[in-house]
Amino acid sequence: MKLIIAIAIILLTVPSASAQVVKVEMNPTTLLPNDVADCKLIISLPLVTYVSGITFYHPPTIEIQPSSVSSIGWVQSYELPFTIKAKESGTYIVEAIVNTMNGSIRQIFTVRVESKMPKIVLDRTTFTLNEVNEVGFTISSPLDISNVIVFPLFDANPKVIYVKDGKGSFKFEPKKSMPLKFKIEFYNGRNYHEIIQTIDVEYKESKGVLINATPEYPIALIGDVMSIDVQISNLRQDDVYSVKIDAHDSVFSAKSVEIPIIKAGETKTVKFKWCSKSAGIRNITIGVSYLDEFNNKYSEQKTVKIRVLNETTLQFSGVEIERDVNGLTVTGDICNNGRSKAYNILISANGKTYYIDYLDPSDFDSFEIVVPTNASRIELKATWTNEIGEKFEKTIELSVPKGEAVIQKERAELLPLIISVATLVIVLMVVILAWKRR
Repeated sequence: MKLIIAIAIILLTVPSASAQVVKVEMNPTTLLPNDVADCKLIISLPLVTYVSGITFYHPPTIEIQPSSVSSIGWVQSYELPFTIKAKESGTYIVEAIVNTMNGSIRQIFTVRVESKMPKIVLDRTTFTLNEVNEVGFTISSPLDISNVIVFPLFDANPKVIYVKDGKGSFKFEPKKSMPLKFKIEFYNGRNYHEIIQTIDVEYKESKGVLINATPEYPIALIGDVMSIDVQISNLRQDDVYSVKIDAHDSVFSAKSVEIPIIKAGETKTVKFKWCSKSAGIRNITIGVSYLDEFNNKYSEQKTVKIRVLNETTLQFSGVEIERDVNGLTVTGDICNNGRSKAYNILISANGKTYYIDYLDPSDFDSFEIVVPTNASRIELKATWTNEIGEKFEKTIELSVPKGEAVIQKERAELLPLIISVATLVIVLMVVILAWKRR
């Protein structure tokens, strides 16, 4: 009876083939040459069983440590840590034999050793010289790598890129055509790797910033104020900052204007009020300077030509001089031939003045100034201020009429009185003769 019970117990303790489980875990699952994988062989049995040993059979191009163990003992579950080191790329079959009191359990697993390294794939490969180019990239890898760090081996921002979810980005401003070189650091499991990758890319020239300066009129008068519209078009593919527009030559209402930012593809317009103090062909230079995102400074300029006639905006017209008992009277018109207003107009003749508040374009005003009769010549002057506060003047010399002409005029003015007196004398004589005849 005792023998039957013992046999039954033994039979119950013998695991069936279907209940025996042996599996292998590897980290990393794919190796590079000379990488080491941390592995684990896991045995799971339905009942406690005696395991006498475990042996690995493998090709000579890989190393397994330990390659075998013995006298494990009575176990129901067991884990054997071991390492695999790959020497060459390829796919290898490893056989693990687990020896138990009930026979051997055979487990086969594959070791893959990859020769391809991770690489950077840029989202674009054509860049613009002398502009800030923003570039994204992904890491293409046949391996499950971690702690990936990319170092651009050229002037880029940032200089160290910590790759997250296989992606990264950087900015750089190429000054000349060159391939892009990177250093990539990463871990495959616990194996550290460092590689250099060079990527051939293409470059194109920057379109820069376009300046378009348009004067309000192509011809001007001395002292006349006109607008010059300056359009700044950013044809670059990056934003520009601290855009300063400087105006040179002649007189401007403002010498410079600053725009904080002009985005890529955007156009900004500024207005300058301009006038010339002399005649001729005026070359107006508009200079534009700006900074890019890396604080590199660039500058452009545009020259505009305007013809200025040898004539001021205010001119005298219909000036006459008359002498009478009160003195010399100067009369005439002051005309605004320009396209802008004239302010604080003061007309003077030998110290005597006449004031006009302002004159609109194409408008005129009449003046009358009396000066002393002893003047031989009269200096007629007009001074005024234009719309941007610049002062101008116009002077003409006048000849005073001769004395005879003045006397004739005085006699002509006495003629009515002489005629009245003569008429009165004649009437008196007629009255006297009539009285005597009586």
